[in-house]
Amino acid sequence: REMTVGGTFFKADVSASTTKGKVANPGVGITKDSAVGMSVIPYISYANRLNENLTFGFGLYGTAGMGTDYTGSTGINNATGKVDLYNMKSELQILQIAPSIAYNKDNWGVGLTAILQYGKLSIDFDQNPATHIGDNKMSSDTGFGFNVGSYYDVTKDITVAAVYKSAIDMVYGNEISKAGAAFGYGTTGAAYAAKTDHLEQPAEYGIGISIDNNYMTYTVDFKTIKWGSAKGYKDFGWVDQNVIALGAKYKVNGYWLGLGYNSSNNPIPNNKDATFVNGVNGNKNGDTMNVFNYVMFPATITSAYTIGGGYTLSSGSSIDYAYTYMPKVSDTVSGATVGVGDLTTKHSQQALTIAYKFTF
Repeated sequence: REMTVGGTFFKADVSASTTKGKVANPGVGITKDSAVGMSVIPYISYANRLNENLTFGFGLYGTAGMGTDYTGSTGINNATGKVDLYNMKSELQILQIAPSIAYNKDNWGVGLTAILQYGKLSIDFDQNPATHIGDNKMSSDTGFGFNVGSYYDVTKDITVAAVYKSAIDMVYGNEISKAGAAFGYGTTGAAYAAKTDHLEQPAEYGIGISIDNNYMTYTVDFKTIKWGSAKGYKDFGWVDQNVIALGAKYKVNGYWLGLGYNSSNNPIPNNKDATFVNGVNGNKNGDTMNVFNYVMFPATITSAYTIGGGYTLSSGSSIDYAYTYMPKVSDTVSGATVGVGDLTTKHSQQALTIAYKFTF
């Protein structure tokens, strides 16, 4: 039997800059840093080998989160002409409870995990100085899904594996639909259909290979995250994300050291499509999506570097750690018809994970 307890200390540094607003009120630009601070993401797992071929496991962990905090800002200030960020604040939290069962033979195995997911979402901003959208509370929902994976030892030193994670549909009160309506989705005479309150955890599938060579292990993994077909995300123009992960690990009796690198495409495109309604250049759907995505949910990181290691404390316990650095990315998109002009988002991340494992 084995149990692991640990946590990740996560910090995202995000800023947004505006240039000018609508032609009727051009204003001047500003730069603001998101006020979201350090997050602590705990987890716990347990595994018990029931017999030679069957293992039962259980995990509870935070798996995802996005959000920014630009409170203290406004919209376009008519007195100063400053183009600000509408007092925007967003937060998404996801927790998964995951019982698992795995079956293995001499050179292959398969595992199945049931997922109970609990999520919370809030979207708040000032539509104008007199109208606040959102109730400064988080809406919650529970969803169900599954993961299935398998591996095969091609030789004693080479293993190939595959995994599939199902989509998990979540509905968060009226957070998205109310925010969308404030920006012109689904209102009377609007050019764009109303947004639903679904925000689906996207499906994923991946493959990988591991090669052992004396004291070294090398891994290559590839996965696709299906943002482009996930409810909610696809409504705001997100596209599928392809991720490649490379790893190298040195291990001897008592400790190990590892290096990792991840690279992916940005799943949030610059939506540039201007839409004309009855010959009139109305609210540009692309501009509106850009403000939602790049101000409130800027999941724009495309690479990550990790260093990790572990040390055996005794015959029944060990401690492991990892530090991940995600370099700053900068994206400039249009938000002119929403009132912020050209919008530049800069984003970097750091994470430190520490875990204690013991067997009994």
